[in-house]
Amino acid sequence: MKPKHTPTAHDAAFKGFMTQVDSAKDFFEIHLPEHIKALCDFSTLALTNSSFIDKQLRSRLSDVLYSVQTTEGEGYIYLLVEHQSTPDKLMAWRLMHYAFLAMNQHLQQGHKTLPLVVPVLFYHGGRSPYPYSQLWTDCFPLPDIANALYTQPFPLVDVTVIDDNELVNHRKVAVMELAMKHKYLRDEFDRVIPLLAQALNQQYNSDNDIITILNYLFIALDSPNFEHIVQQLSEQADKHQEVIVNIAQRLQDKGRQEGREIGRQEGLQQGIEQGIEQGIEQGIEKGMRDAKIMMARNLLKNGVSLELIIESTGLSREELISLQ
Repeated sequence: MKPKHTPTAHDAAFKGFMTQVDSAKDFFEIHLPEHIKALCDFSTLALTNSSFIDKQLRSRLSDVLYSVQTTEGEGYIYLLVEHQSTPDKLMAWRLMHYAFLAMNQHLQQGHKTLPLVVPVLFYHGGRSPYPYSQLWTDCFPLPDIANALYTQPFPLVDVTVIDDNELVNHRKVAVMELAMKHKYLRDEFDRVIPLLAQALNQQYNSDNDIITILNYLFIALDSPNFEHIVQQLSEQADKHQEVIVNIAQRLQDKGRQEGREIGRQEGLQQGIEQGIEQGIEQGIEKGMRDAKIMMARNLLKNGVSLELIIESTGLSREELISLQ
């Protein structure tokens, strides 16, 4: 009778040895690359909690993870076992996925730097030798491009160092890039307004784009600066003048109307004039919040990530989830 070789049997045998620190130490001292082994103080080798592994991945892997102190600080060594009789073409990616999970757990424990995670594949399948690449970028249909993309610095769009005259020619995104680059330069907006107007006059932007950018400026700037920018922008962006004026007027009217209502309610105790003044301030704040919410809705609608919307609007993750 042909003996049965089940994943459960492989797991039990492998874990029976590898969960013993002495066995694991011998394994790593024998099989790790020399330059990695030289970094490890094996007297500190310890089995580490790996409960963070997702269930789907756990069903395929041996779920053995070790930590070890290194000459450069804390690092992780972990080992996974492939039990399939036919090797997995995506195993290199699965190893990297697991490594990223281990790195993330390390950060969640309060550490401020990423650990080194060394993936090791222990193979004992029917095909010999192991037939697939150990480089995870070879899992992509375009491995050379993937390798270059993930081993070199990622693309960076730093608008703080791009010349304004170049930004203005960036078609649909020009007005967004200019506004965000100069959001803190309130005293220099007289220089920026002609550039915004030039970008808008090129007719790349829709009314929704203008709504989004005016919402952003309404949030980023105080009321006098916002009114000044809208006035100048409407005069210079003649092709969008009516849209700009209408949007700005709605934003300001909504803030003032809500402010007066708040002022009437609170003014009964402190005097009508004082109440209206305070109410207008609160109303403008509420109007700005409504503008943030309107902006967040537009960004969510266009598939922008929650993290970027939180950074742009100041709204909480819970508030954004409630808008979806």
